[in-house]
Amino acid sequence: MSATVLIVEDAPESQALLSCYLRENGFRTLLAGSAAEMRARLQAEQPDIILLDVNLPDEDGIALARRMRLGERHGLIFVTARDSDNDVLEGLEAGGDDYVTKPVNLRTLMARIRSVLRRAREPVITFDGWIVDVVRRELFRPNGQLVELTAGEFNILFALASRQMQPVSRDFLLDVISNRDPRDISRHTVDNLVVRLRRKMAHEGRDAPIETVRGVGYMLLPRRAMEEPAAETGRTLMTN
Repeated sequence: MSATVLIVEDAPESQALLSCYLRENGFRTLLAGSAAEMRARLQAEQPDIILLDVNLPDEDGIALARRMRLGERHGLIFVTARDSDNDVLEGLEAGGDDYVTKPVNLRTLMARIRSVLRRAREPVITFDGWIVDVVRRELFRPNGQLVELTAGEFNILFALASRQMQPVSRDFLLDVISNRDPRDISRHTVDNLVVRLRRKMAHEGRDAPIETVRGVGYMLLPRRAMEEPAAETGRTLMTN
């Protein structure tokens, strides 16, 4: 078995469909139909990932995740019909690694589960003195100071840090925080998260090492590259 997944879903047919598909792909599954059942499961088991519905019969899933700090102890993917930009941001800021909207594409969900597991196996990413602790989901400045990030900000940073010196499109970053068709959601969600991340990563009077790539998205660059003229680096950059 590759991992244990706790499915917290009150609709029996959805619960059965997810469980069957995951088991067929080598996962062990646990089931809960409410927040109370989830708590009981967690007293006896330590799943690797929790698939958490937001609209539970006895509690709001996002509030539940925030209060129990589920994202600090387990991989956490919200699976829900609630699909507003605000819902996505709240879910990510409550500790979610991902936010998947219904109806669920099972192959897409499987890819997202494996992505969360893969992050847990890459404990540390470094760039230009910065340290990204993937397991604890923490960012440290070159001087060792911890930078407090929300789940959404960390997910954006992780995507950029995993592809250093390579442009990452807004659509890809949008996919990191939501499985919805990019045409159905504003890219300002990504831009707003990047603005907040840049503000927090400003260091010793210098801007954050995140560049805007014209017509593409964003790129993580080491400080020395940022200090070179764009013409010398061979890249067309535009800083927000």
